[in-house]
Amino acid sequence: MGVIVPLSILLPIFFAILKWRYLTAEAKIILWYLLVSAVINFVATIIGKFFHMNNLPLVHILTVLEIIILSAFYKKLLSKKAKPIFYVLLPLVFALLCIANAIFLQSIFTYCSYTRSIAAIIIMIFAINYFAKIAAEFEGEKVYKDPAFYFNSGIFLYYSGAFMLFIFSNFTIAANESMSNFYVIWGMHASLILIMHIILSIGFILCKK
Repeated sequence: MGVIVPLSILLPIFFAILKWRYLTAEAKIILWYLLVSAVINFVATIIGKFFHMNNLPLVHILTVLEIIILSAFYKKLLSKKAKPIFYVLLPLVFALLCIANAIFLQSIFTYCSYTRSIAAIIIMIFAINYFAKIAAEFEGEKVYKDPAFYFNSGIFLYYSGAFMLFIFSNFTIAANESMSNFYVIWGMHASLILIMHIILSIGFILCKK
């Protein structure tokens, strides 16, 4: 959890750089998503382990950035499903919601499980819409050769699983259950991240002319 999972993000980044000349606009957005996540998680690790300071404000920032970046990703994939202005207003409204949550409900020095749960729901809806789109448009095995299918699948797998874990973590904290239960939840969360990185790597590998 502390070494392999954080470093696993380098796998899809490596394949993205290797396939840079073949990356579509959507693939480049996913690369930005990974780079932003990698930088913030790296800084959070330095702040937490070496300076022994609370790094949870970075999670609040990452939550907003995830919605901004993934909204841009799904705008490329689903632009016909909603007006372009929708993909601008959604991140803006979500950012305001995150600010309100940090002020009134969950301080920037506590884990923002409420807004992360809402972010997971938004991204799951995006992902399901894409699955519906490819079910109507793609034929036969063509979908399995499309990098966007793997990008969407990895994202959907992570956020659908993470949503349930965010909910359970709230119950675990509220009930003052043992730390062992808490670590089990975040061990599962780490597994989801690792699987997502592997699936995203497959997507980058399939990028070609």
